[in-house]
Amino acid sequence: MQLNMYVPKDKEEILARLDAISKETGKPKNEIVIEALERYLRLSAVPAKLGRYPTRVVGSVSRKEVYGDRVEP
Repeated sequence: MQLNMYVPKDKEEILARLDAISKETGKPKNEIVIEALERYLRLSAVPAKLGRYPTRVVGSVSRKEVYGDRVEP
């Protein structure tokens, strides 16, 4: 499969960096781009999980109540 991309003039530094990395590593540019896409897609596919915290606290709350099992004794 083939993928052609347009790189805007204001992003031409990216192509220069790609050329330099290709020469330094001896890897073809397409291999570097595919590795970068794989890494990006792997990281962006996993949504960050946020903990649950009380939104309103009446009275005092212990660290254990707020952080649950994530608090070391």
